[in-house]
Amino acid sequence: MMLFQVNPALQTQIAFALTLISTLLGLLVGYIALRGYWRSRKRPMMFIAIGFFLVFWTPVLLLAGPVLVPVVGQFIYGMLGEISRILGLICILYGLRIPFTQSD
Repeated sequence: MMLFQVNPALQTQIAFALTLISTLLGLLVGYIALRGYWRSRKRPMMFIAIGFFLVFWTPVLLLAGPVLVPVVGQFIYGMLGEISRILGLICILYGLRIPFTQSD
């Protein structure tokens, strides 16, 4: 017996809303990081901004899934999302590891 049951249609709507909210917030964080780069012109901020955009671009791919899957196939579609997320995390890690003294 499940403690909390939700109509499948409502589950889909909730999942869509949460994905949309997390995507918008993530892209906003990426934009703020990009503005930080424009102000400071420090390389680490550029990598952090690029990383956030790549990580939070993945939910956009998920939202566009019904359109993209017939074109590229399920496997390629899933791979694109994961590669984007991995590259974004690598960029963020790299940006956090670069000393600011070397970024000029």
